[in-house]
Amino acid sequence: MTPTSAFWKWFLIGGIAATLLVVGQANELGGYAGLLQVGEESAVRPMIEEELGQIPLAAHFGHDGQISYAIGLDLLGREVPDLLDHGAYRYRRVLYPGVASLFGLLDGDALLAGMIVVAVLSAAAAAGLLARLVTQFGRSDWLALAVILNPGLWLSVRLLTSDSMAMALMLLGLLWVVQGSLAAAVAFALSGLAKDSYLTTAGGLAVSRDRRRWLLFLIPAGALTIWSGWLTLTMGGGYSSRGNLGLPFVGIAEATSTWASFEAGELFYLAFALVSVAAGLLYSAFVRSWLRWPILAWSLLGVLSTNWVWDLGNNAARVFAPIAVLIALAEARRTGTESTASTEKVAVRESE
Repeated sequence: MTPTSAFWKWFLIGGIAATLLVVGQANELGGYAGLLQVGEESAVRPMIEEELGQIPLAAHFGHDGQISYAIGLDLLGREVPDLLDHGAYRYRRVLYPGVASLFGLLDGDALLAGMIVVAVLSAAAAAGLLARLVTQFGRSDWLALAVILNPGLWLSVRLLTSDSMAMALMLLGLLWVVQGSLAAAVAFALSGLAKDSYLTTAGGLAVSRDRRRWLLFLIPAGALTIWSGWLTLTMGGGYSSRGNLGLPFVGIAEATSTWASFEAGELFYLAFALVSVAAGLLYSAFVRSWLRWPILAWSLLGVLSTNWVWDLGNNAARVFAPIAVLIALAEARRTGTESTASTEKVAVRESE
């Protein structure tokens, strides 16, 4: 199968899988507005109910889909930042609500539909791009299951968060790295504006003697720095980490006290996150590959994350979802044979 055929095959499969996840979740929650997980005690609940009417509500403060919806209603940040905890931190991930709202043109049911469409298409694109890459490396396109069977991606699609868009853009950047195009830096910049932690991949790739590779991080980091600076001027706290980073392993240790109360589903997501971080540490320590440093960087992010991340299994599973994808892609190139001459010339040399 050619790389292009593999892309479209798995784009279709990924799109169908993501659509089934959305439909199943909506049926379980009592309607598509339930996908937003608007909390009973959420400060943005009145704003969203004004747009969508009576909607299914989640317990307590809800989840992140409602925040993306609220930002999509107020991209310029006139009202919503004051309703959010760490408003500028939330607005730093502006790309998903921006695209879903057609940059402020959509509201109401149309904005909700836009969020669903972008989440589904992002998951489809991520599956297709991974299939294209591994096929180009001479490996089976079935490695695209690293995306489709990824619990972190399931959660992103079901909760309408920005992770699926960030992952698709990350994989687009990696494709362009393999093709030797500096357009990869643009894809990584957009990935970082979807979710800032995705700069981790570009940062890992920049660990190289090749100065062209430094641009893969410097351009995205510059874009996010400028955007964060504007948020700091207009809202304050644009560079805040929201307490997500701390001393190594402390966050995991502190979070263990909450794990005993987890139900089976939450324990599954937690186990996926812990195994992903551990696998990433071991793989980067013992295997030389073109993605060695990005995998290590993501794994160290897990080690340094506080209990803000590790207190909930579904949060951790979404945050560390890229590790499994990167390991699959690293193995595909390490054990496969690249099928195009162009891949022999690009800056994807094995890490030293």
